[in-house]
Amino acid sequence: MGASSDRPTLHPSFDVEQYARESDSRVAASAAVLPDAEEPAPDTPQSEVRLAARPSTPPALTDEEWAQAAEGAPVVVMAPDLLRRLPLDHRAGFLLAQMDGMTDLETLVAIGPMPREEALRIVRDLFECGVVDFKP
Repeated sequence: MGASSDRPTLHPSFDVEQYARESDSRVAASAAVLPDAEEPAPDTPQSEVRLAARPSTPPALTDEEWAQAAEGAPVVVMAPDLLRRLPLDHRAGFLLAQMDGMTDLETLVAIGPMPREEALRIVRDLFECGVVDFKP
């Protein structure tokens, strides 16, 4: 185990064991209601929001092919309060900060401090999750 800390620890304001039991029972109840289904593919979105926001692009496109097919300039379309809740890292934050609807994808990738492949992957993920869209 790690070294102990001098900082005080606050106990949660709820019963952790009861919360875990209730959570487990909800999961079991929902599993009983759902019909048996095959395990989804690893790249299949698990959220209804992501499914609704997912564009109908062929899955065989590479990031480079996707970038060539993208038209217009990327712009953030998600509300700021929702955007703050996403688990985005500093690379995605940098790219999002540059998306003003005027800067095209090629320029965005060129000014970014990361490899092209990485920047395209991040922008594509943001697009497929409905965080950004392309303005003609």
